[in-house]
Formats: sequence, structure tokens, C-alpha cells
Amino acid sequence: MSADSPSDRIPISSLVFAGLVAVIGVVAATLLGARPLNPREAAGVFPPWWGREAALVAASDAGSVLAVGTLPFIVIVRVDQGDASAHLRKAGALFSIDPGRVAPCSV
Repeated sequence: MSADSPSDRIPISSLVFAGLVAVIGVVAATLLGARPLNPREAAGVFPPWWGREAALVAASDAGSVLAVGTLPFIVIVRVDQGDASAHLRKAGALFSIDPGRVAPCSV
């Protein structure tokens, strides 16, 4: 007799689903923990397929560009009034994070 009967095995689809839930949980926790501390400054994460130039143009519509992150689609901005994250979302950013969590590579 086999130790593993068909009823004792876990379906692959259940393992894939559990893995997906775990990955989504880790990403969500990271993003929530990385929210901007200062509402006037934020690092906007734009769609990667936009490229550096498109991300810079969109970010400049949101506020004053302070720097570009190590990835060309992450741009750090400062706004004079309002919430930088809200301005970045209106400009097309997928989400925003605290600029202190982004290593700038250029101004």
C-alpha cells in the first residue's frame, strides 16, 4: 500500500492560489508601510512601459521634480499645496511611496 493516496495529496491549483495570496500580502504590506511620511513629497511609481521621459513629463505635471529613482519610472516630486500622492495618481502614477525608500540616481 502506498503512503500517499490520491485523497491525501494537495491539488497544485491550491498551492498556486496559496502562493499568490502570500505574494499579494507581502506586496500590500510593503506598500502600506512605505506610504509617504511628508504629504508634500512622494516618489511616484509610473508604469514601467512608459519609459523615463514619459514618467518625467507626467511627474512634472504633478509637482516639482526632485530626483529620479534607480529605476527610470520612479520619480520623486514635491508639491507646494495639497497631497503629493494624490497629484501623482492624477498624473498617471500607479502608486506612491515615501521618497526615503527610493535611492535617487539623478536630479
